[in-house]
Amino acid sequence: MLNLKIILCVAATLLLLACDADISPPDPTNEANAETLCVNSICGDVIEMVGIPDAENIHFTPEGRLFVTGGANAYEVIKHLDETFEAIPLIDLTDLACGFTGMAQKGHTMYFVCGDGQLFAADMDDISNVRLIYQMDGMCIANGTALGPDGNLYVVDEPLDPACLPLDPKIVRLNVAAGDSMTIESQETWVDSAALGLMALGVGTDPLFPNGLAVKGSRFYATDGGTVFYVDLLEDGSAGPITPIYFKLTAHDDLSIAGESLLIADFLQGSIYQLSFDGAVLQQTNPLTFDFPSAVQLARPPMFRADDILVTEKGLLLEQNLPIDVLSVFRRNTSAK
Repeated sequence: MLNLKIILCVAATLLLLACDADISPPDPTNEANAETLCVNSICGDVIEMVGIPDAENIHFTPEGRLFVTGGANAYEVIKHLDETFEAIPLIDLTDLACGFTGMAQKGHTMYFVCGDGQLFAADMDDISNVRLIYQMDGMCIANGTALGPDGNLYVVDEPLDPACLPLDPKIVRLNVAAGDSMTIESQETWVDSAALGLMALGVGTDPLFPNGLAVKGSRFYATDGGTVFYVDLLEDGSAGPITPIYFKLTAHDDLSIAGESLLIADFLQGSIYQLSFDGAVLQQTNPLTFDFPSAVQLARPPMFRADDILVTEKGLLLEQNLPIDVLSVFRRNTSAK
């Protein structure tokens, strides 16, 4: 992920700052949906909540519990009575050394992915008892993760480590045992790509550095450099054609579903934006609103308002000791109409 972002940063930053104008926000209502969200610097403000070293990814449970990955740990974020937040580490660092990336949930089981392909899991009723359940094969940097409608896990492999030659960008499927969500029966490549794909640069349909992954029904949405694309899960379990829906010269990170739209973290530009499923930009924040946003997700009550948007910010790249790697909330301000 980092290599591509640095390369594109040199070529694109000035262009992005000059050309990306703010889009007017919609009128607010009491219901949070794709049409009424505030994803715009005119109507919203950034509020830093809690520091998380190398903040990476976000997952809400249906009940509103919040999990965040960051560097060498995964955290559950809780809210105290005084309205402050605390990130509670889940992993005993004496037992482990890996960089946590994607997360997914199946029933009462939470999954945590490490960049080196280790898959950890825990029961939601015993979340501190996180344990290794599977080691993926042939992964360069295991990253975006989603639970498919078939009950299996899908994990992006992003070949950004220089040691990963030849490049092998792909999305793998981890087949979860029926009746036992803590057991992975097998791994298979679901979406493959040419080693020198250029879709990250807006050319063709072969991913180069796929990153984020989110699912709506049987359709998987993903990012690859400056491209947002989708792949359908077909009835026979195979993947449909790779279909790009949007491109700009940037480096996207993670994305998520927000009603009938997508929320996307533009890592390079320092912004988030809302995209329709057919690739139209609906709203976007100003450039440099965030410090290298890595993930964005619509929040859930009871800890947050239904129309809050959470964003992980990495701050300075490769620096985990300064208090600038944070989990923030983008919230509609009181002056918005």
